Amino acid sequence: MEFRLNPVPFYVAATNRRWFNAARRFVGAFAHAAADDPTAQTTMTCDVRAVDASYVRSAIATANQTANHANGQGFVLWEMNAANSSAVSLSIAQVAVSHHDVLQFVAIDRSAGAPPAATPPVGTWSYQLRLMIQELGVAMIADRPEDLVQVARIVQQRLLLSHDKKVLPLSQSERITSPSAPKVP
Repeated sequence: MEFRLNPVPFYVAATNRRWFNAARRFVGAFAHAAADDPTAQTTMTCDVRAVDASYVRSAIATANQTANHANGQGFVLWEMNAANSSAVSLSIAQVAVSHHDVLQFVAIDRSAGAPPAATPPVGTWSYQLRLMIQELGVAMIADRPEDLVQVARIVQQRLLLSHDKKVLPLSQSERITSPSAPKVP
């Protein structure tokens, strides 16, 4: 028996197509090997959409109003560089507060069109900015498009968990999510 859910939106808020194309390859419909088990009986995909960063919250709200996917959830990949780090940080915080079921990722773009004087040294990106971003509650920070393989695994696990919670009765769902729960014969 195969379960099929409608695609969950995966928004890519990036200035160019580099991260969008990578997300389509690793997370979207072209993700032929994203799951750990390619013979799994559950087929769930993401609908990867390029969205301007200023419209992400409205896109999430619109998708949740017409939600016929798993639990009204979604995913956002934010491209962050030296020029837009404060605006993107604010947007991440706003989405986290208003749409707590949306999982967010950050892609740090070191080659964006910021002037060289505004580009922080690698150490600043490595420590200060990463700590600030992690405090906002993002699930993962990607440095290069190949890191989206790990994002794809996180997305698949999240979709499978939400599917299990939606399909199984509460007692069985509690057994799956809580290892200390008593086993029912």
